[in-house]
Amino acid sequence: MTGKKIVQVLCVAASITVLVWLLHRIGWTTIATAVTRVGWLGAAALILLAFSETSLDGAALWTVMGGPLRLGMAIAVNAAGSVLNLVLPWESGEVLKGGLLHDQFATGKAISGTILWNYVFKISRPAVSLSASLMALLLCRDIDSTLLALVIAANVMAFLPYVVLRVLVRYGAAEGLLRVLQLIPVVRRHPAHWVELARNIDAEVKNFGRDRRAAYVRVFCLQVLARLTGWASLYVVFRAMGLGYTFGQATLIYATMNVADYVIAALPARVGVSEGTAFFVFKLFGLEPALGLIIYTMLRARTILANGVMTPFAFVRWKPVKSAKAVGAS
Repeated sequence: MTGKKIVQVLCVAASITVLVWLLHRIGWTTIATAVTRVGWLGAAALILLAFSETSLDGAALWTVMGGPLRLGMAIAVNAAGSVLNLVLPWESGEVLKGGLLHDQFATGKAISGTILWNYVFKISRPAVSLSASLMALLLCRDIDSTLLALVIAANVMAFLPYVVLRVLVRYGAAEGLLRVLQLIPVVRRHPAHWVELARNIDAEVKNFGRDRRAAYVRVFCLQVLARLTGWASLYVVFRAMGLGYTFGQATLIYATMNVADYVIAALPARVGVSEGTAFFVFKLFGLEPALGLIIYTMLRARTILANGVMTPFAFVRWKPVKSAKAVGAS
């Protein structure tokens, strides 16, 4: 096992240990009571929202890829990538998605499709989160104005990854990266092939919004709807548990946790980190911190359930659509 893998495993183990310790400090009886308060109807609503989120994201991937890809496979591939992203850092799940798509597409198409999905995601997610923070400004009159301003400013900064990616695409990021990778013997053996592949990826990503404008808009709208399910889930939990928290408070928590996730994404582990962050975010805004930990642990569990059920289907050999013309190809 490489040193990098050892660090990742240790960080995942440490974060899970801290999560279990925090849950133990809260008390398993208290947690069981909180889960019971959600009820069957609330649990069903949360699971339905989780399946809706991964299905909408999968539909967005299907729209990007077009061609022979079936909608069911697109949803399964997206779910598999999401599960891996929950555990490993640095968008490891996106690499998995590209590999799974390679069965039905050429290498360049599989890579560019995954990049395109993330390209739109980097503007759709902060767009929803910023909208939530601005709405919280109107709804949460009792929250310190300085805190609200910081949340809004952080959500504005969340657009930075999109800006950086846009600049990289504009100046041929794939081809530039390849020139560095040519120092590797395996790549150096076939320079013409790899350079042409990189140029094709850069061109497809660069021209997506111009040449496939309808598809671009559909992907953006599908991803926005997927993010809204996360926003709704938090409020559904509040209502199902009979808490006195308002829609404005749910909105503020959602906007803050979205910003926190950008920092968490850079860490060597994710499981347990988001839940622990929720503990401090709830405390920051005067809510019960233990409930924040419990709620986000429940939301994490139902997300893993929804994606986990679909993931095995990503490794099944799907028959491609007979017609090469698909809805997503427009």
